[in-house]
Order: sequence, then structure tokens, then C-alpha cells
Amino acid sequence: MTVIILRKATKILGIAILLMLQSCYFGAGLVEKDITADYSLFANGTMDELCIIYHSDKYSNRLIIPETVFAVGHNTDFIIAKSHPKNSDNGIDKSLTYYHIIEIEKKSTEQSLNLTLEQFEQKRKRLNIPNDLDFDIVYKELE
Repeated sequence: MTVIILRKATKILGIAILLMLQSCYFGAGLVEKDITADYSLFANGTMDELCIIYHSDKYSNRLIIPETVFAVGHNTDFIIAKSHPKNSDNGIDKSLTYYHIIEIEKKSTEQSLNLTLEQFEQKRKRLNIPNDLDFDIVYKELE
């Protein structure tokens, strides 16, 4: 009887370990959402890690917008995003909002980042970003 219980416990423990290792080994994150073919929203362990990354080649990613992104919109030419800064002491600072414009064809980290609302609106006009491009992906818990 003890041997049967021990075998079942070992089997259950083995399956649990495999499941945990599989998510670590294969890089499964909490959020892995493609915005375009080259840009993705990504958070590994907690939602406050949500950032935008650029897939620079098959096995390499570059951070474009750091934690904590909470709203994104895009079309074929642009990605727009809003974020709150995050620091290790106090977490997310929701009293401050940064605006970002990513020109998809640039395919680089040289983008219009950390803009004020006024700078964002001016840059949006200068780049002829259509008014109907809005923030259609919103994480309310981070807003």
C-alpha cells in the first residue's frame, strides 16, 4: 500500500516539475502578444513588467518601451503606446504617463519615446498619424 502511494506521489511530483520546467525552458511569459510581425507586448512574471520588444532577428529581441506599458494601438505604419514608469522602490508611478510613437518601418530602437501628451500630439500631427488610430489594447489593471 505504501509503495503504491509513493509511486503515485512520485508520478504527480514528476509531472508538476515537468510543467514548471517546460514554461521556464520554452520562455513562456505571462503576456506574449504580437502587435506586428516584428513588435510584441511581453511580460514574463507579473503584469507590471509589460513592455514592447522588437524582434531584431530570429533569436534576438531588443527592448523598445520598458515597463509598464498599459495601452497600445497600431496600424500598418505606426504603433502608439502609453506607459507608466516603474521603479524598484515604489512600483508603478500611475501619476505619470509617457506616450510613445514607433515608426514600424524604422525597425530600430531610435523611436519617439517618453513623450508628454503635448509632444505626442505634435509628433502625431507631424507624422500624419490618422486620428482614427487609437489605443485599442488596454490593460485596465495597469491604467
